[in-house]
Amino acid sequence: MDPTGSSGVGHIFDGMSRLGVLFLGLAAMTWLVGGNILVASHYRRLGKSPWSGFRPFAFPFKNFNAKEWAILAVLLVSAFTLGAIGLVADTI
Repeated sequence: MDPTGSSGVGHIFDGMSRLGVLFLGLAAMTWLVGGNILVASHYRRLGKSPWSGFRPFAFPFKNFNAKEWAILAVLLVSAFTLGAIGLVADTI
């Protein structure tokens, strides 16, 4: 038990501003939601069920076309940018 009374995951964010936590949450949502939509649309393009990408050991990246790679790159840059803003939000 933590002597300060903080327990769980919440104590990780105790020293952060609300704006920082917001931007980190936006980064996580961008990556998770955007990635899931990208994988589902990829399988839809291939004529498979959109849920095919969520099976264990499904590796959709080998059949990505240039547009899907570009979307993945935009998702990566967006998520990292939002995460970086979240980490330095206290100093802005």
